[in-house]
Amino acid sequence: MIPSWPKLMGVLNITPNSFSDGGLYSSLENCTKKMAEILSSEVNYLDVGAESTAPFNKPCTEEIEKKRVEDILIPSLLQLSLRDDCSDFFSGGTLSLDTYRPEIFSFVVRQLSPRFPHLKFLWNDVSGIIDEKTLTVLRENPESDYVYCHNLAPTREQTSFHKDFVASGGLTDFLDHLKAYFQRGLDFFKGHGLQERVYFDPCFGFSKTLKHNEYLLKNLPVLIDHFPKEMKWVIGVSKKSFLREAIKERRSSSQDWEAVEFLHTGFLSLWFAQLREHKLVMRVHNPNVFHGALKAHAMMDSLIGSK
Repeated sequence: MIPSWPKLMGVLNITPNSFSDGGLYSSLENCTKKMAEILSSEVNYLDVGAESTAPFNKPCTEEIEKKRVEDILIPSLLQLSLRDDCSDFFSGGTLSLDTYRPEIFSFVVRQLSPRFPHLKFLWNDVSGIIDEKTLTVLRENPESDYVYCHNLAPTREQTSFHKDFVASGGLTDFLDHLKAYFQRGLDFFKGHGLQERVYFDPCFGFSKTLKHNEYLLKNLPVLIDHFPKEMKWVIGVSKKSFLREAIKERRSSSQDWEAVEFLHTGFLSLWFAQLREHKLVMRVHNPNVFHGALKAHAMMDSLIGSK
């Protein structure tokens, strides 16, 4: 049974140069197979990216991103909508588009909403730019929601160069910076009556040093507790390079993610306990990590309650 909160967001990259999966799902056949695996794992959200924003990759053009959507994402969804084991997603799930281009998000909604009237849409805008284009997309797509990400790149076109733009000051100032950043976003969306359609994402790995990421891991509950409990948060540390570095001595090779995912499961279980009253959406590459963390959290609650 799919839980109310926290919710599960499965990640699928259809890029040829993804950091986390090396382009394994950049063909229609492989994408469809992987997508079926994710959709049959009780996901609430499917997050798909057609451009890698890892800082070592050059940005692709809008035409290339759109072609990947047309040739891979949309045909895969059409195929899987006919399968019984994926039916729950198409009758009430949410398709999240990981793109900083408003044109790509609007194109996907136009293509898919007539075919899937019960499917919801979420613009996972990793740019961190909130402007008139943002408002236009949300107004033109009233059934769609928006993820406001922490990224200090000054323009959408510079999104992939986020490592060049990090917060100034020491670590003790970083938490205050994040609080102020998301408060500005909350004020912006409240001013336009859109706050109920917005998710916050502290965006581990974006516009952050290694020390920033480690500090955020420790202080994530403090950040989230600072805001009203009705705010929704997308949290993604799945296959992040700073987790890989943290336990590099435990990994058998550079492509061995198993030890990293064990650490990932531990963090999720801890956050489920610390933030049980908040609305969390966990962005993961492997749904089993989420389900394992949820089970561990439930077992610990049961053991503590029985004492």
